Amino acid sequence: MEKYRYPEVFVEGVESDKYVLEINEHYILVLTKEDLEKYVNYKRVFGHIIYEHIINYIDLVKPATKKAFIVIPEYSGEKEMNGFLIDENKKLCLIEVKGIQPYVFPREGDEIEERDKVAYIITGKGEVRTIRSPCKGVVLLVINFPWEKPEKYVLAVVNKNDIREITIRKSP
Repeated sequence: MEKYRYPEVFVEGVESDKYVLEINEHYILVLTKEDLEKYVNYKRVFGHIIYEHIINYIDLVKPATKKAFIVIPEYSGEKEMNGFLIDENKKLCLIEVKGIQPYVFPREGDEIEERDKVAYIITGKGEVRTIRSPCKGVVLLVINFPWEKPEKYVLAVVNKNDIREITIRKSP
């Protein structure tokens, strides 16, 4: 049986229960604070946060990133996982999807073009509306706010040149 995989976010300089360390251009997942103290030669440390809280590290007015962070689209806790690293002050294109029943198509890591269909929403009157992307790039985040009524998603799209694909290895 295949393990359930879900997206996770690690933000630079945040206290947490698990961390990703940057050591000589390599990235290591550390699962406890005690293990973190074993490493002394890391360049940067990224702390795990609840996925939806990433909105606090995005400047919604500019829009841009407030801190560097790592997105792992399919977190499995296995020996090796792929992720994306984005530094602070990188420009974002934010797409809001809001409706009674939103259906978002792209996932983290998907590339989209300008005018691509990114979502359908069902309105209060039962009509189906199509949401198209105003920009092209890589979908970095798909943030869901199910407690808001009508339900809302925010998609953060970034220029492909502003992110780095990285491999995160589990600490031995």
